[in-house]
Amino acid sequence: MNLFGKISILIWLIVFIAAAIMFDWFDSRELASNLLDYSETAVEKLSETGDHVQDAIDVVSEGTEPAREEVREKVAE
Repeated sequence: MNLFGKISILIWLIVFIAAAIMFDWFDSRELASNLLDYSETAVEKLSETGDHVQDAIDVVSEGTEPAREEVREKVAE
């Protein structure tokens, strides 16, 4: 199957999913809503984890700053 065929199938799949949600085929609105809720929860967890990691990186960076200055002074000599 060539590239155009694969892209065409992907587009038709997206159109079918959009139509299913628009016309509520197979109870797809509820499924889509649940999926969005789960993805929102995942994004919140990832952002919290990223904030914690960034805080840890900041603490480590601040703790090693005196050592960095000392190394810079030694290299400058």
